[in-house]
Amino acid sequence: MVPFSPRAYARLLAIATAGPLAATGCTGLAAGPEASAQTPVPVSRDSAWVRARRALTTEAFTVDVVDSTGGRLIGTRYASANAKLGTQPACRMTLALGIRGDAQQSELSSTSRWVASEKMADKAPEVCERERTQVLERIASTVAPPPAQ
Repeated sequence: MVPFSPRAYARLLAIATAGPLAATGCTGLAAGPEASAQTPVPVSRDSAWVRARRALTTEAFTVDVVDSTGGRLIGTRYASANAKLGTQPACRMTLALGIRGDAQQSELSSTSRWVASEKMADKAPEVCERERTQVLERIASTVAPPPAQ
């Protein structure tokens, strides 16, 4: 198994984020703070991997790095083309997921950040952070669904 390093994922996230920002010349964009979290998952590493990949696809992420052996997924969710400024669909999000574990249980680590137009500077911290949090909650519930009641 490849050693797990959240810092390595953070560096890859920075690289994945730098590409889209560099392509736009870094003009007119503002980024929120980087946030990291770890979530225990009561399924095997392989199952967690499949569920995480499915969750990114469901959330419309463009997956930039797929490393099933190392347990890494890095993606970007771009703002909707017809989104109004100041709304959640106008927020871009970068995400690096790391999955480690064994045949019994695993752990999902995430490092994420929102990116928005500078024209949304007054609303982005609240609106985009809410969107980032909701997306991560949906991904977590796909990877580790709550127990049936």
